[in-house]
Amino acid sequence: MRNPWGLLVAAVIPVALLQASPAAAQFSSLFGGKEGTPDAWKVCEGQDGATLEQRIGACGAIIDGGLMETEDNRAGAYANRASALQESGDLDRALQDYNKAIQLNGKFAPAFVGRASVYVAKGQFEFAVLDYGQAIKLDPKNALAYLSRGSAYSMQGQYDRAVADFDQVIRMNPKEYAAYNNRCFARAKAGQGQLALADCDEALRLRPYDADNLDTRGFANLKLGQIDRAIADYSDALDINPKLATSLYGRGIARLRRGDRRGSAADIAAAKAIQANIAEEFARYGVR
Repeated sequence: MRNPWGLLVAAVIPVALLQASPAAAQFSSLFGGKEGTPDAWKVCEGQDGATLEQRIGACGAIIDGGLMETEDNRAGAYANRASALQESGDLDRALQDYNKAIQLNGKFAPAFVGRASVYVAKGQFEFAVLDYGQAIKLDPKNALAYLSRGSAYSMQGQYDRAVADFDQVIRMNPKEYAAYNNRCFARAKAGQGQLALADCDEALRLRPYDADNLDTRGFANLKLGQIDRAIADYSDALDINPKLATSLYGRGIARLRRGDRRGSAADIAAAKAIQANIAEEFARYGVR
């Protein structure tokens, strides 16, 4: 539940979108020119422990350095820089770089997935859905795009479409626990409690002792009114991740329904200290 963009991914697309070109070695002098120093492409791609600042600088050197890079390679540099900018929290500049990558290579599916993830971070789910759809057209086997689009649909309340996308991910990879977890969440929000629980159970079978999976099952149990089970799942999730705001808040609601006002107040206060808008989030899911 906590990572609605698919537990197999972060909010940003992976680095190393393109392999380095032969010209990349010419950049080694920018990073000290010492033997064993990563070249600009490796740094841009985030290899060898490169920091975000280093990644942004290296990608910029490739983009602006005047080498005889192909447009596809420059698109990769823009997309990699966008990913680093997004991780650093600079969504506006990340969006500009993804736009540039797509201008240079309109068939570059990872750039559409990356730009969609920026739209998600901005709460612009309708634009995210369009970009994920374009990525799927370009790469019909892109499980990440299906998984992420399903989550975007789910956030918009389009649960049937969300479930259809998660179904597709499961057909492509029956062992992808994130698809079961996210389908559980969508079905729980849609009031399909028993189907949701079956999905959460499968997610936990594939990835036991996972805080996010336990948290989602806690939510499904809460929606079904199975209070003791919800408290147990949320407590297990918090044993793994004590700062999981959704488990704290969900357990607080469950404890309130069981009559434990003191325990409820403590959990809800702790959740709000971590995520100020947690009550509004649960209200959107029909839990108050």
